[in-house]
Amino acid sequence: MRGSSNEEGIPINRVKPPLFVGTNKTDITPNGPIHLIPTAPAPRSSIGVTRRLFARIAVFRQAGRNAVFVSADSLFIPHNVIEGLKSRIAETWGIDGSAVFVQATHTHSAPFPEAGYYAAVYDSSLDAEYDAYFRRVEDAVFAGVGAALAGLEPVTVWRGAGRCEFSSYRRKEAGGRWVMAPDDAGPKDPALTVVRFGREDGSDKALFVHFACHPTVTYDDLISPDYPGTAMEQLEETAGVVALFLQGCSGDVRPGLIRDGKYYYGSDEDVCRLAGELADETRAVLARPMRELATTGIHVRRLEVELPFGEVPTVAELEAWCDDPGLLGARSRKLLAFPQFLKPQETLRFGCLSLAEGLALVGMSGEMVAAYGSHAKAAGGEGIVALGLTDGNAGYVPTARQLAEGGYEAHDFFYRHGFPSPYDPVVEEKVRAALDAIIG
Repeated sequence: MRGSSNEEGIPINRVKPPLFVGTNKTDITPNGPIHLIPTAPAPRSSIGVTRRLFARIAVFRQAGRNAVFVSADSLFIPHNVIEGLKSRIAETWGIDGSAVFVQATHTHSAPFPEAGYYAAVYDSSLDAEYDAYFRRVEDAVFAGVGAALAGLEPVTVWRGAGRCEFSSYRRKEAGGRWVMAPDDAGPKDPALTVVRFGREDGSDKALFVHFACHPTVTYDDLISPDYPGTAMEQLEETAGVVALFLQGCSGDVRPGLIRDGKYYYGSDEDVCRLAGELADETRAVLARPMRELATTGIHVRRLEVELPFGEVPTVAELEAWCDDPGLLGARSRKLLAFPQFLKPQETLRFGCLSLAEGLALVGMSGEMVAAYGSHAKAAGGEGIVALGLTDGNAGYVPTARQLAEGGYEAHDFFYRHGFPSPYDPVVEEKVRAALDAIIG
């Protein structure tokens, strides 16, 4: 087993009571055909399964404190399901909901409700098929947490870094408009962070693999975990390890499948190729000397900020636009059908889970653009692991500059999925301030 000592010669992992980790991997693949996110106005359903979906669970315990992290091969996880899961965990095992972190890897080849975005991220009960699926997911994850708690083992914690180069900044100005096209000069983060939780015998108990890139390699009508889950499967070929993919701030970053200056969607062959690149680089990091991290106790911090919309239309305005064939009409029809979502602001949740010196997971409940991941690192150093799509989804959270530019992440998305309007540019200031506060 790799070892390290502090200045007094005491092994680092003995400075405090040891950190215990338990893991579980549970199948959350739909039982049959199910709706997927549409690529055209018509609904789209799965016709088969390329590779199965899983929820991977890590439970942590040290000095009487507990925390849970769930990484699920899912596009979104509805807020009502997350809250229900946290309540059940608290009632059964006494682990406070604030110490439970639930993240979607954001594969676009996972279920999406025919009823649309409101059911996808807020309340699964708005779509019967989707709700039935996620009730099964909730039960599976709940059982998985119990299994992970039953398998707690003392571990040491190691951290290493690498680079994965297949991501691409996906916003570019063309003809006076901002379109989804590759821009090599745009911001992205190729950094790969690998955290190894090692057993006393030197074998791996769990891995964290952190990378920021949209899982949109393929839009085949097939269930697939895309590159994140496929890469984790490759890593899990090592007996006894569960590998959790941690999705970074990837709102404006996608796989660099580019032909003639334009993006294209690939096949499962492309999924396996990019997953192989991620898995190979992870193995390379594991093969190099890694830094052992002193366990400093489990610490959790939480805060919320309200993100105001740029404007909130009146019901009369929505009715006037209802027959518009474009995005305004789509937005208006959704909000008239579900007026509870006609609101002035959206809640963005932040959570910080510190597990060791030089290891703090900072989760945000939105599709955060790359700039916020960079800000988190600048505020807290390389020990910060910035995560999007954690504990819900407030939609895309662009920067003020992107909101002024427009484009999919800063304009079209909001109208297409029934938000009152794009966010007010003040959201950037609010997000940066919240990151500074929670990182400390």
